Amino acid sequence: MVVSDRPMKRAKRNNRVTADLYDILSFPASKEFVTAGGSFRESVKAFLSRHARVTFPPSLFPSLLTWQILFRVGDLVSEGTDLSPVVVALDIVEEDVTRSSRSVYCNQCRVVGWSGHPVCKKRYHFIIRVNNSPADGYQRSCNRCGNWLPISESRCNWCDTVITTDDIEEWVYSQFEDNTHLLHGVVHSNGFGHLLLVNGREGGSSVLTGSDIMNFWDRLCETLAVRKVSVMDVSTKYGMEYRLLNAITQSHSWYGNWGYEFGCGSYAITLDAYKKAVERLSNSELVTLKDLFSFLSSLIRESNKTLTSKATLKSLKPTANILCAWTRDDVECVQQAMIKVLAAASGKTNWVTRHALKGVMCKTASPQLLDYCLKHLGGKLAASGMVVRARCNLNSFDIEFR
Repeated sequence: MVVSDRPMKRAKRNNRVTADLYDILSFPASKEFVTAGGSFRESVKAFLSRHARVTFPPSLFPSLLTWQILFRVGDLVSEGTDLSPVVVALDIVEEDVTRSSRSVYCNQCRVVGWSGHPVCKKRYHFIIRVNNSPADGYQRSCNRCGNWLPISESRCNWCDTVITTDDIEEWVYSQFEDNTHLLHGVVHSNGFGHLLLVNGREGGSSVLTGSDIMNFWDRLCETLAVRKVSVMDVSTKYGMEYRLLNAITQSHSWYGNWGYEFGCGSYAITLDAYKKAVERLSNSELVTLKDLFSFLSSLIRESNKTLTSKATLKSLKPTANILCAWTRDDVECVQQAMIKVLAAASGKTNWVTRHALKGVMCKTASPQLLDYCLKHLGGKLAASGMVVRARCNLNSFDIEFR
């Protein structure tokens, strides 16, 4: 977020420039909800050509094209004699991943489960930075002396270091990893996106609340015909995990106010388990802190009893029948492949270490399946009638097979 808090020398001209700025608290308006072609690709092009201005020449970076839109924040004015409006800048960066030196794959898509989507050529970053003033332009620190200088400068005014195009491009890419932005959302050209950062008052914003930023992002996504957006809910309020507090009081997370729903949980938490936990906590009648901690203690005891009963049932079952997520055919196939490796190595060395055998088989199965097969490989009967032997090397303390 950018705030112009310095009094302008020419007040009348400043008023004339900022008179036509859109209000970020209401932009885009309802009439903007008509997309150009119905798809994100067409909508974002029409949106940028209508509202944004290019900040860096297209010929400057081969893989990046940047725009900027200036907004006012309602009727707020900065401190000074001219009462100039508070100005916020939205930076839009079009990244061509096919011409970039960085990976074309998206880590967020992999986490969410969208790895099956075709790799898009372009993705768009929407960023509201916390420390930047439109009056001063973009600023970056010198790689040599660390002093701040306008990004348009070709030399550092302090140490006379030459600023190259690669330095500027690296600075632009560093903005994608900056966690201080008030807003950072990225949308692929297929319309699937990720909300990476929302920082309100507690995150460094002086004029925009978290709800203001989310309202703006929600309207922007609807205008641009964004198909689906993911978010990793790590929201906090006064140091407390807000997703827990809001889920109990409102039956949904804070992001649920804008239509975000439970997608996938950590530690294999399913949607049904999440709903049951929220429902149980929401319907509990608590009056005092003693009631609260007593209720939490009862939940812990019940959880421990459930885990103990499951562990008891597992201990009663034969170990050979516990195949987890793999079938008997999967285990048999991997073990026979291991036996072939041992047979091929028998002419060179008598014993093969567990680590070496797992390394040879690392691309054939998951590490968990390999560990399971190695655990039960000793005594396995090969097709030739020979039996796999296992021992512990007293010098290396490693398990060896032959």
